[in-house]
Amino acid sequence: MMITLESSSLQPLETYTLALLLGALMGLERERSESGFAGLRTFILVTLFGSLCGNISAESGGEWIMVVGLATIAAQGMMGHIVRLKQHTSSGMTTAIAMLIAYLVGILLTLGHTVTSISLSLATTLILYFKPQMHAFSRRLQQRDLYAIFQFILVAFIILPVLPNQNFGPYAALNPYNIWLMVVLISAINLVGYITLKLVGQRWGSPVLGILGGIVSSTATTLTFSRQSSSIRNISRTATIVVALASTVVLVRITAFIYLINPELMQHLWLPMGGMFIGGLVPIVFYWRHSTCEDALHMESRNPAELSQALLFGLLYAGVLLAVSFAKQHLGTQGVYLVAFISGFTDVDAITLTNARLSVMGDLEQVQAANSILIAMLANLMFKLGMVAALGTRQMLRATALCFTCLAVPAVLIFV
Repeated sequence: MMITLESSSLQPLETYTLALLLGALMGLERERSESGFAGLRTFILVTLFGSLCGNISAESGGEWIMVVGLATIAAQGMMGHIVRLKQHTSSGMTTAIAMLIAYLVGILLTLGHTVTSISLSLATTLILYFKPQMHAFSRRLQQRDLYAIFQFILVAFIILPVLPNQNFGPYAALNPYNIWLMVVLISAINLVGYITLKLVGQRWGSPVLGILGGIVSSTATTLTFSRQSSSIRNISRTATIVVALASTVVLVRITAFIYLINPELMQHLWLPMGGMFIGGLVPIVFYWRHSTCEDALHMESRNPAELSQALLFGLLYAGVLLAVSFAKQHLGTQGVYLVAFISGFTDVDAITLTNARLSVMGDLEQVQAANSILIAMLANLMFKLGMVAALGTRQMLRATALCFTCLAVPAVLIFV
């Protein structure tokens, strides 16, 4: 008999089997960490106890049974916590709370919430497992970082819902809700990259710094490592790896934006962008295999979720929307491409989101939108190469020029 996640409820045997497995998942982590009063067997029994209480309650109609069971598990967890305190053993409430969650997982299974139960078990296990990383992450966070996270909550969950969802302004190009939605999207992705960078720190070397730099800001990454190549000896090649990889990862970032807004647009972009990605990786792999210095690398980035950053991007996005609408109305296709080239020098995200949005609404042809995005990416590579020329060493300039050429050539050859 197969367990199907789509079914509204599970047969008792299937319920108990899944409860056993989910309890074992959480219990294995507690056993590994030597939590003391609750390990593998305890968590299995607690989850099974929850399923049993849920089934008995469903059959008899006595919801009080589940409440009594919950109180029993809570009392057991509290007793274990008190015993460890009396033994002068370092103890927190984490295991006791995890036991309560295990009990509730068992009950949820009997109520037919299978996906919720599995998700809750996985989330609990991950939270327990990544304790050292989470503590290290919290120590790295500064007060301004927490403040910026609160600002993101303000941007995403308080401001966005109250904005009007209708077009205003010249060419009816400005929709406050859509503009702010793009701000939330950019801020969320930037914040994920920033938090990951804080979490892993600098210890994983140039590949991770390059990937995270591409997620947070490839332009800021280029600025940082161009300066470092001039001030720190013998890191030009490694700095090139970080910068080139960040610019390559931007392709993944842009692809994600396009798929979220207008997946059909990728029909015109997958070949040139795929060629750019492969072309960009070839010199990166070569330089990485011959790189020897990574100890001096350090990356600093401003929290991208700050309200000032969000407002700045919102203004930029609105400006690009107006510019593209004006160019299409008065200058035709060439005007749209000119706007893409100019905006690409400062930011690729704004022109990407603008063209994806306009093309899905039918205000811009798919081919024009795809070409504009490619032009903006090429312009952005030119801008970053100029930064390396101005701030970096000659060795880094030569290596970066080679990487960017390999990155750009496929887009030029396979231009839509």
